[in-house]
Amino acid sequence: MSACVRSAGRVHHQLILLLGTTQAYESYRDRMWELEDFTEIRRWYALHLLLCVTFFISGVIINAVQFLLYVTLRPFNKSLYCTLNYYLIYSLMSQVLFLAEWWSGSEIRVFTSDEAYQMWGKEHALIIMNHTYEVDWLMGWIVADRSHTLGSAKVFVKKMMQYVPTIGWAWRLSDIIFLNRNWQEDKTIMQTQIKEFFDYPYPVWMLLFAEGTRFTPAKHEASMEFARKRGLPELKRHLIPRTRGFIQCAQSLKGNFPVIYDVTVGFNTKEGEEPSLQNMLRGRKVMSEIYIRRLPLDEVPDDDEGASKYLHELYRSKDQLLDSYINTGSFTEENDLPKYSSRAMPRRPYSLLNMIGWASFVLSQILRFYYNLITSGSLISISFAVGIVIFAYLGLYKMIGLTKIDKGSQYGSTDTNKKD
Repeated sequence: MSACVRSAGRVHHQLILLLGTTQAYESYRDRMWELEDFTEIRRWYALHLLLCVTFFISGVIINAVQFLLYVTLRPFNKSLYCTLNYYLIYSLMSQVLFLAEWWSGSEIRVFTSDEAYQMWGKEHALIIMNHTYEVDWLMGWIVADRSHTLGSAKVFVKKMMQYVPTIGWAWRLSDIIFLNRNWQEDKTIMQTQIKEFFDYPYPVWMLLFAEGTRFTPAKHEASMEFARKRGLPELKRHLIPRTRGFIQCAQSLKGNFPVIYDVTVGFNTKEGEEPSLQNMLRGRKVMSEIYIRRLPLDEVPDDDEGASKYLHELYRSKDQLLDSYINTGSFTEENDLPKYSSRAMPRRPYSLLNMIGWASFVLSQILRFYYNLITSGSLISISFAVGIVIFAYLGLYKMIGLTKIDKGSQYGSTDTNKKD
């Protein structure tokens, strides 16, 4: 234990000496990860609990501030509310980012064109991403953060999510679009909610998982059966995309969102561990490689049939990219799609600083709370304190369990594919 403390002290001293640049933070991170003692520390369940409790308590505080601003400021000045809320939701989301970037040391390698790279964070965009892995969405968050758009990232999620404390409540107060899985209701919701983004004071990235659920072999088999019945091209690495949501998005966004970013995410398990939130929590590095194309939204046909064909063709090319990557380690080795060089996207220090700030505050309050409980000498108080720890522990691993692939929706278990 003393060796751990001495190692941590040396690292802290190095942090003080390394000021001012992203490269300094990168150097600090690399030296931390070389310490064997620190590797063990990252596996301590007590620290896992601290991360979880910090996220929950800070989330509730952020939710309260969001709600206060929502009822007092938004009705009179939406632009100012959106600007303030950008930083509030970033403070919450970047704690998950900290887990990926700083706690586990995970990294991304991005392949894209010069034009796309120069425009990131400067324009509204519809993001079309494959949903193949447990943490592909988190890799998207990293790209968004390094493009300065994480606080303005939007997504379509199930309606039930809005009732989840912290992240669900934060999304509810941030114009996230919640869907019922009933098309007649969802169509109206999408038409209405999408308009909220048009007058935002900063660029918005809106994520659409067109496959509708995460990839599994069972879902893929059901999806290909549907494709054969409909005469659609079969895919090896993706599910058949659901076209109605995409068509509605494209029609509603034209004239306000200029581009689609087509994002294909893969994971390099030679340089990193299997991509899972549990591995990240245990301090194991995940390495993601991402291929991104910038496509004009105006190229999507205005009619439903044309837009549907466009999406199916887009996924056919995405399938070629991912299949080539899985087979060869290169997105373009086995196809004729554009070859892009990798882009350096330096890690930003803000998720680290944000987490240090919140964790310091929460830890000080927890220590004071438990000191008062234990010194009270009450058996009920001590039992209550122990119960809180057990509850936090179970909550942490329940949350991790929800990210596992086998916990996704039951695609194909009923006749969910009867309509495209």
